[in-house]
Amino acid sequence: MPLNQTNRRLRLTAAIAVLPLAGGCGLFPDRSLDYREEPLGEPLQVPEDLSRASFESEYVIPQVRGDATVEQDGEFEIPRPPDLTGQIMENNYQVSRSGDLSWLIVNDVPGRVWPAISDFLNDRGVEVAYGDPRAGVQQSGVLNRSARVREWLGIDRLDQERPLILQVRVAYGVQSRSTEVQARLRVVEGSPGERLEWREDVEYAGREQRVLKDLADYLEANADTKTYSRVALDLPRDERVNRDREGGETQALELDLAFDRSWAEVEQVLGSMELTVVDRNRSEGVWYLDLRTEEQRSRGWWLWRYQAEAEINAELRLQQSTGGYRLTLVPRETLEQADRPAQVLDSLYESLR
Repeated sequence: MPLNQTNRRLRLTAAIAVLPLAGGCGLFPDRSLDYREEPLGEPLQVPEDLSRASFESEYVIPQVRGDATVEQDGEFEIPRPPDLTGQIMENNYQVSRSGDLSWLIVNDVPGRVWPAISDFLNDRGVEVAYGDPRAGVQQSGVLNRSARVREWLGIDRLDQERPLILQVRVAYGVQSRSTEVQARLRVVEGSPGERLEWREDVEYAGREQRVLKDLADYLEANADTKTYSRVALDLPRDERVNRDREGGETQALELDLAFDRSWAEVEQVLGSMELTVVDRNRSEGVWYLDLRTEEQRSRGWWLWRYQAEAEINAELRLQQSTGGYRLTLVPRETLEQADRPAQVLDSLYESLR
């Protein structure tokens, strides 16, 4: 290789090697905070015939908790985003069950789900006798009169002597932008002349779950059919998960749900969080947790580090209270972090609602 060509390559290699050193020495200024000197832009102008509400609700900015300062001691630090993975459903139509109670969660608003349920019932040969979108309840006529419906629901001869009707209720789900659907089969005396009040007790658990599973399949197969009920969109949305705070820290969560629903909702969220559930006692309403972080459980030195066995250092308790159930987290003496229970309850709250 010619000498001059070799020298050129050596000079190029040396220049490349010096670039990182030059950046570290300040030859290339840090511009990460220059954005603060830029002037503010003009607010987005929305045409008069449009409404901000149509898009603002789709891009909600979460409330900032804690210190929102991005610069500390002259250093720029990007805030970590909130963990919203607990709010992601595995699919858009999910049937859950706890004890005898079953419910369908649809990843959509009630205004879309309501008319689709009417179509589903008609598709199964069920006559809708009463529909009240403001209450979110659709009620069938007597099911026993249709051979097709009897075959679908497995109504045998014994049941034929007991007139049955089907009620389907639509409501906002526990989590935002979701819809909850439940079904009830009820024994009636003849043909009801009005819509009956909704009852929470379950008599035909297996058949009601079948209705919801078939409904989930129908909704998924007809997902491209977009119809709305504006009245059903006005269904009341009651917050069924609330925080009890004292001194700036969360002391407990109040769940306006029955025990089966409360247990199932908390169980599902715990499965999506980085928490170690050592054991559980459903009859007592208790989860036994290890709240140590992965670093705290790590033992040994360097290449010989290992994870210590799980230990119970806190109890998550679900106890009956006025109007529902109260969720508290009781630490044991072995738990070193005093603020850890409040942090876990805050994470549960964000994931449940």
